[in-house]
Amino acid sequence: MHILPLFTLLATATAAALPLEKRTDTCSTASSSTLAAAKAAFTQAKLVPDLVPNFDPTLSVQANFNGKQVALGNSFSATETLMEPAVSFSAEPGFDPAKTKYTIILTDPDAPGPAAPILKDFLHLIISDAQPSCIASQARKTLASYQPLTPLSIAAHRYTFLVYRQPPNYTPPPSVNYLPGVRAAFDLNGYVTQGGLTLVGGNFMREGLSSTVCAITPGCTQDGKGYSV
Repeated sequence: MHILPLFTLLATATAAALPLEKRTDTCSTASSSTLAAAKAAFTQAKLVPDLVPNFDPTLSVQANFNGKQVALGNSFSATETLMEPAVSFSAEPGFDPAKTKYTIILTDPDAPGPAAPILKDFLHLIISDAQPSCIASQARKTLASYQPLTPLSIAAHRYTFLVYRQPPNYTPPPSVNYLPGVRAAFDLNGYVTQGGLTLVGGNFMREGLSSTVCAITPGCTQDGKGYSV
């Protein structure tokens, strides 16, 4: 007579333990249509190959400046990007989000102006040891602190957020570009190769200076070159 209640109790206890073993199941992954849209946007914007040699995302990247979302090429003003953006991303299929870590890089392939990007890739931010947004407790490390976006042309720059999967036991490559005043001509692809990083996602936005702001900004041009002659 007591066997059924005992079985029910054991079954209930087992079910209660399952969420602890499968806690990563609550992490969402990006849909195929979302990933396809990101790949198409990067290709259309010519970030492939201007910035990265190829782009086949396996996770989606979200970024916002004071609540305004970055949305695959939408426009921002200089006043909207003064503060550091919040960056998050979805889980990556096949990788345990609790154990896999990522590096976030924000860079400008159009500095000082898209017509003559002689200072590409200008580095604005590097964060290592990031994890998907479903992991509440993270120990992210800022390697290169945020430097506000500084386009020097009315022509818009393609400011790009890239997320890379770190290899096990990752040690960030040494770089002088971590310093606040040494951000121009960052060797993005060299950094990635040296660190053994794998590109898994990205997002981007556009920002240039309005004609009014450009008129009072030293070095700003209207022809897209960045630096007046």
